[in-house]
Amino acid sequence: MRDFLKKMTLLLCTCVFLMKSAHVCFADSLALVEAFFSNPEEYSGMIFVPGKGEMRYYAQNDPLWGALCYERENSQQRRPFRDSGCSPSSAAMAIAYLVPEEEIPSIAAYAKKDYSLCPCSLNQVRCNKAHRRYYLTSQRDYHRFLPLILGDFATGNNTFGVYSRAESAGTATNYIRYVAQVYGLQLTVTADFQEACQAIQSGSAVMSLAGMGGAFTNAGHYVFLAHVDEEKLYVLDPLRREEYNTNYASRLEIIEPGLVALELDEIWAAQFGNFFILSK
Repeated sequence: MRDFLKKMTLLLCTCVFLMKSAHVCFADSLALVEAFFSNPEEYSGMIFVPGKGEMRYYAQNDPLWGALCYERENSQQRRPFRDSGCSPSSAAMAIAYLVPEEEIPSIAAYAKKDYSLCPCSLNQVRCNKAHRRYYLTSQRDYHRFLPLILGDFATGNNTFGVYSRAESAGTATNYIRYVAQVYGLQLTVTADFQEACQAIQSGSAVMSLAGMGGAFTNAGHYVFLAHVDEEKLYVLDPLRREEYNTNYASRLEIIEPGLVALELDEIWAAQFGNFFILSK
C-alpha cells in the first residue's frame, strides 16, 4: 500500500510538472508569435507620390509576411504571399486610400473566423498548428495587415461564401465587389484607360491587371494606379523591385522601389486589361 501511494504521489507530481511546463511553453509560443508580428515592415509604409502626396504602400514581398502561405482550404499547394499576393495588396492600397483608418476594422463583422496571423499562414485553415496565432484586435493591426486580411477574405474567410484564391494561379477579382460592399464603396469595371484616369483625378481609387508580356510582368500582375497628370501615370507596384526584367522594362521610370512612372504616350507598354474603380 505504501509503495502504491509513493507511485501515485510521483505520478501526480510528474503530471503537475508537465502541466506547468506546457503552460510555460504555451505562453512562450504566444510571446514569440506576438514578437514576430511586432517587428516593423521593411518594404511597406508611406510613399510620397509626385502630385499626390503621402500614400500608404503595401508590398506583397515585405519580409515580415512575404513567406506566409496564401492558399484556400482545399488547395494542394503552399504558395507564399510574396509570389501571388498582388491582388489583395493592390486592393489594400485602394481601401487604405478611401477608407478612414478607424473604419477599416469593420471588415471583421464579415469574417467566418476571427482574422489572425501566424509565422506560417495568413489564414487559420492552412496553419500547421505548431504555434499560437496572433489575433488582430486593434485599429492599428487592421490597418497594418490589411493586405493579409483581404487575402484571408479572398481564400474564403468571409460570410458571403466567396472563394477567389485560384488553385492554378493568382486571385480572381470577384472578392473585390464584396470588399467594396463591406466598406460602402461603389465598384466600376472598365477597359477604358481614359475613364480610369478621370476616376483617379476625381479622387477614386483604381487598380488594374498589368497583362502578360508587358512592362510590369511576364505573367499577370495587379498594380495600384496612384496618380495621373498631363504627362505621366504613377503606379504603386505591390511587388517591390529594384529593377524590372520584363519586356518594355526600359519604359518604366523607377522613382523608388515600389513607385514607378510611365509616360502617358507609352501606356501600351503596361498591357493593362480591366481597370477596377472604387469610389465613395
